[in-house]
Order: sequence, then structure tokens, then C-alpha cells
Amino acid sequence: MKNKKILIGIVAVVVIILTIIFISNSKNNFQNEIADEIPSQNQQAQEENDLAFNLPPDQDSVGWTQTTGPLGGTVIRMIPHENTIWASLYSGGIYELQLDDSWKQIAIGRGIPENRAFDIVADSSDVNIAYVPEMIAGLARTNNKGSSWQGLRDYVTRDIEADIFHSHTLALDPENPKILYVPGFTNDENSILIVSIDGGERWEKRFVFDKYYDFNHIYFYNSKMYIATHKDGVLVSSDKGKSWEQFNDGLENLKTARFVNFKNTLYLLGAELQFNARMGGELYKLSSNELSWEKVDGLEQVTGIGADENYFYAATWNPDPKIWISNDGNLFSETASENLPPAWIGEVVSFDSKIYVGIGGNGIYVSSDNGNTFEELNQGLISIATREVYVNPLDENEIYVGTWDRQGFYWSKNGGKGYKRLATDLNVFTLLPDPHNFSIVYLGGDGFFKGTLGEKSSAFIQKNKPESMTSASAIKSIAVDPKNSDHILIGIGDELGETPSGKGLWESYNQGETWTRATGIGNFAVYSIIFNPDNPSIVYASALGEGVFKSSDGGRHFNSLGDERFKYTYRLAMSSSDPEIIVASSNVFFGQLSLEEQLSGKYGGIFQSKDGGETWTELTAGVRNYGDDQPENFIGWLYNFGHMPNYEMVLIDPKDANHLIVGHHAENVVETIDGGATWKKAGAEEMVPGGIHNYAYCLGSSSDFKKFYACTCGRGMFSGILCLHLRTRNV
Repeated sequence: MKNKKILIGIVAVVVIILTIIFISNSKNNFQNEIADEIPSQNQQAQEENDLAFNLPPDQDSVGWTQTTGPLGGTVIRMIPHENTIWASLYSGGIYELQLDDSWKQIAIGRGIPENRAFDIVADSSDVNIAYVPEMIAGLARTNNKGSSWQGLRDYVTRDIEADIFHSHTLALDPENPKILYVPGFTNDENSILIVSIDGGERWEKRFVFDKYYDFNHIYFYNSKMYIATHKDGVLVSSDKGKSWEQFNDGLENLKTARFVNFKNTLYLLGAELQFNARMGGELYKLSSNELSWEKVDGLEQVTGIGADENYFYAATWNPDPKIWISNDGNLFSETASENLPPAWIGEVVSFDSKIYVGIGGNGIYVSSDNGNTFEELNQGLISIATREVYVNPLDENEIYVGTWDRQGFYWSKNGGKGYKRLATDLNVFTLLPDPHNFSIVYLGGDGFFKGTLGEKSSAFIQKNKPESMTSASAIKSIAVDPKNSDHILIGIGDELGETPSGKGLWESYNQGETWTRATGIGNFAVYSIIFNPDNPSIVYASALGEGVFKSSDGGRHFNSLGDERFKYTYRLAMSSSDPEIIVASSNVFFGQLSLEEQLSGKYGGIFQSKDGGETWTELTAGVRNYGDDQPENFIGWLYNFGHMPNYEMVLIDPKDANHLIVGHHAENVVETIDGGATWKKAGAEEMVPGGIHNYAYCLGSSSDFKKFYACTCGRGMFSGILCLHLRTRNV
């Protein structure tokens, strides 16, 4: 049961973060026709992208291989570190800037126990030593500048007698860097401060707080210790953490994020910082008597701060990203900040006469002219959160990739070796290639678009959207009639996040010029729609919170298939060789159920029908033992997979309906070759070195079910040939 609470927490974090990111990156002004053009100032980067786009694909290999892109990602911490820069990206590990201006992964695969480092704290007395606090692994340490890492969770949980310890920040004692102060919380949401006096080998509880706090940053200043919290303001201690009190005088809002010491004055970013999401706020400084906070005037919607010996840097989002510079911490000058993508700046670092910024999900940009112009600096930074992939049925190496992090989508013709980024002015929540022509793609977000792709230019034409859509609504799913491209169905949700509420399913017979709402489905979001390819009058749809539906008139009217187990079905799949074979998979977390309901076994699972939905068989019944009643041979990933019915996508082998590949919301990619009697991780060893969690949001496969693609949270796109598949087919 405790393992399940951990997984639920992970899922909750991801959903909240991705929802906020998508909202933060939204742009409301769409053009009716948009040519795919890269800004002229990034001409060199575009030429490099074009070269990579036209390279031949790499030879396929057994198991998962991380593709070379898309590049970028969401920076959650960035610091100067011994003549270079270290950057932590959400679910992407830690990267180090190299002399050739490329980035090198120095965490994942080197022993770090988790891929999310919320802070990076270096030992000022020894450049080899650094610490990172992590969501579930507690914290980790390197003694050799990132060449290898050691998780300290077992030491922590042993000494504080807890099953898990979550942390986002830590501080080293300025008088003795062997002393570590780490605020965090245990699995029962008790917030505590733990301390180690020997570099993390042994720990003690220094203080138990009176309530649950979400700690963002802990910082020493003038012999006092300050903690910025997500929504409870600032806490201060004058006795090395033995006692704490509120310190919020002068704050206009209790959302606080980061501290910076500039010219011996403490500054506070009073803004939203939760996991990898930023929303703007105010900049404050500590009063001269250290009794209150004083607002720094002249800045609005501050999202990030940084400083060096001479200058203070503030990033604003109002609504365009800007860097402001001050030499006294009071009066700020606005820079031109040209060439930055339209997103919030979360991290600002000054190093070697350059300014480095982490901007939304776009990775890192650098300025060499004091903030007037910026250039993309993402070579090697493979940390985009990919969420959707489609494979050309005529070419296993041609794919379209949608992301959580950035506007637009990506196109690759060499299996992910190189990409073109398209429709960069659009919020693309879902996409679908035309089944008759892969070069035509339909895009859904807060609008509906039809795109025509070409290597030299691409155009995207905005169509009308259903009258029920509001500014907060989003198109969740798209289906195109396999025999008539004029006939399109879409599902609509009430908000950008993955939640049940919505406006059902709508159909158009003129490619989106006009829409009519289908009957039979209530006010729920439809996340999956599939046509029978042989008989398009038969359509299936899943409405999260209401169940699975079937239409016999091409989508005008739907009837529920019933069965309470299907209530939170998230995705549907249909066999390409036998349309009577259908799989329904659930995601009960997106249904916003309580923890008890999620674990009850009443809802969800993976169900298969071989008669067009008349009868169903559950395929996960054999992996439902968990928690306190777990068997002696408990296998965490297997039982979590079965009893946490949060499945992202299912692929059906066209030659064998008992062979399924499943992307799970917390347990990577799993596979069965015997209709669910047994399950195995599908090539996960290569995808997840060291057992790091890896969310498999979406899957794609070649038409012969040989080559596979997997979307991940913060680690880009993976491709490969699965070992179990090879053994099965005797290839």
C-alpha cells in the first residue's frame, strides 16, 4: 500500500506540472494560415537541424535506444560549477556544459537513484562534492564531480524511521559543509527538517513542523536559516533549525520560490514555483533591520532571479520573456531579450560574461551581449517531455512527435535522429495524420487545424471549432474516417489538464468547417475515438468518467457498452487485422478518484473484446496483489502495474491479439504474449538505467509490429526492437 501511495504521488506531480506548463505556454492569437518559418536569427541552428533531418536513420538495435532529440526540456535548477554549468531538467537528470557548447548527461546511468533533482548544492570547499534533493529518492551525492552518484535514501529512512522522504532543497552549513540541512516530508505528509553532520552518512530529525509544507528553497544568511515555501510564505530559524517561525511581514502573496544574496542583501522571489512550473510574482529584499520584506518596485511578473558579484538579474513574463539587470539591486534596466521563445524564464545564471536562462520547456538559451540577444544552446539536451507519436505505415522511420513542453510538434524522417519543428505558433495538444496521406496532419488544442507538410515549407490552416468550446477548452482526441477524409470526429475537454469533464464528441462532414455534437455521450472528455477501418459506420469512443461507447451510424449517436469497470477508460485500441478485436485501458488517476477508490480494484484494468465489444476479458487480473497482503515473491513493478490501473496506451500485434505492448503511467513499457497471463517489462533495462522511473506516455509501432517508439516524461523519444518480441517471432 505504501508503494502505491508513492506512485500516486508521482503521478499527481506529473499531471499538475504538465497542466501548468501547457497553460503557461498558451498563446491565444492564431493566424488563419501559418507558414513554417524559423526566425532568421537562428539561421545557423536551422541549417544544423535541416542537416540532421536529412541524415539517414541509424541501424535498428535490440532494446530501447534514446533518440537524439527532440532537444530542450524544462530546467528546474541551474548553477555555475567549477568553470562550467550544471543544469537539472525535469525527469531528464543533470547535464554539464562542455567546452564545445554541447551538454553531457552526468546523472542518469551513473548511479543517481532518480531523474528529478530539484536543487543542486555544491560543496564550496571541495569541487568534487555536490548534493541533489529528489522527489522520492530523498537525495543523492557525488564525490567526483558527477562521474558517479550515490543515493542516500536508505541512510535517511533508516535514521528517521520512515518509509520514504521527499525533498526539494537542501543547504550546507556555511561554517562546515559536512553538515547538511534538508527540509522535506515523509509518506504520511509530516514535514520535518533532517540534519547530517557527516556529509549524509547519518541523520537526525532536527524539527517537526506543525503542518504540511511544500518547501522550495532553504538558505543561510547572516547566521539565520530561511525557507521559502510554495504557498505558506517564509520560515526563519535563528538556532540552526531547532525552532522556526513565520516571517512574512511585507509579503503581498505567500507564494515564495527562491533566495539570492546580492552584495550582502537577501532577495526573495515571491512567485509560483511548484516542481517544474513557474508563474510570475514579486521581487522582495530583506529590510536593513532584517525584520520585514520590502518590495522592489519596477518589475512585474517576476519568474526567475540570479546574481553574480556585480549584477542582479531578474526575469519577467509580461507577457513576453525579458531579462532585467541591476548593479545595485534597486533600479533595473530592461534588456532587449531578443530571440527568446514565448515562455517563462525560470532559471538565470551569469557565467564567464554570458547570461544563461532556462525558458519554459525550451531548454537553455545564452546571451553574449548582456541580454540583448539570445541563442539556443541545447545541443545534447535530450529532455523534452514527449506525449504522442505516430508512425508512417509506409515508412517505419518517419514519425510525428507531440510534446508537453513546447508549442507545435516535431517531424522526423530518420527515426528520431533529426527533427523539423513545425507549427511553432500553435498549442498542439493532440495530432493525427490523415489515414489516406501521411503528409496531411490534423492538430487539436484550443483550436482545430489542418496541416500540409513539406520539407521546404509547411502550412497550417485554422478551421472552425465547435461552438461549445471556451478559451479554457481543449481538443483531446481526433479521428478521421478511413474512407472519407471529410468526415472527422473530435473529443473535447473542459480544460487543458487530463480530467473527466468535457463536452463529449463532435463530428464534421466538411473537414472542420461546421460541427454537430454527437448524442449519447454526456458532459465528459473523450480521450479516444476509433473507426472500424472496414466499416466506418462503426465507431468506438471512451469518455473518461462515463465509460466506453459504440456508434453504428458513423458517430452521430452513441450507446454505452455498460460495465462499471469501463467507467474510467482512457484509451482504446483496435487490431489492424481484425477490427472485432478491441482493447480498453483505464487511467483512474485522471478520473480524480480518491486514493482508496484507486486502490479498490473496482475500477479499471485492461480489457479485451474479440467480438466487437459484446463480451470482454480482463487481461490484468493476474497481477492484482499488492500492499500489506503482498506475496513473499512480491515484484514491485509487476504488481504496481496491475493494481494501479493507469495505462497510457496499448498496441495490439496485428498477427497475434494475445501479444500486447502497454505504456504505463508509472512503470514504463510492459508486454504480454499470452493474453495477460504473464507480463514482462519490454526492453526497460535499456530505457531506465538503474531502475529509474520512466513514464511511457504514448507508443507507436511500425505496421509489421517490429519497430517501436515510446514517448517519455523528460527523456525525449526512445526507439527500438524489443527482445521479447524477437524471441517470440524467432527473428
